[in-house]
Amino acid sequence: MSLADFVEFPVLLRALVVGAFGGVGLALTTYFSRRGPLIFPAYAALLAAQAVLLARYPALGYAPRYAAALGGFAVAALAHYAVVCAHANAQRRRLGVTSGVPLLGHAWRLAALLGTGAVLCAGVAFVAA
Repeated sequence: MSLADFVEFPVLLRALVVGAFGGVGLALTTYFSRRGPLIFPAYAALLAAQAVLLARYPALGYAPRYAAALGGFAVAALAHYAVVCAHANAQRRRLGVTSGVPLLGHAWRLAALLGTGAVLCAGVAFVAA
């Protein structure tokens, strides 16, 4: 995928914007909900919005679609992860717990999140073709 593809098809920038809006939706769901599984419809809505966006560009190949979908998912997931970490740290301070999650704990959580996103975005790119 070359720079000319990004100029001709502005799908990556639009996918990042959809991911940013999705990250806000995920963050609000986390902040205002006490039910854990309620985050799954928010992620499903993000992936559906990515699929609708990618379907608007029928001339794109699979790899650019996948890259755009994964970029948008990564933006949303990292925004959500930052909100979850901030919320958890506030709860730890409120409870008087001084120890937090070590760096290795964050590393495997982020790797699992982005690995799951990679598999889901492969499906999104396939469906949007």
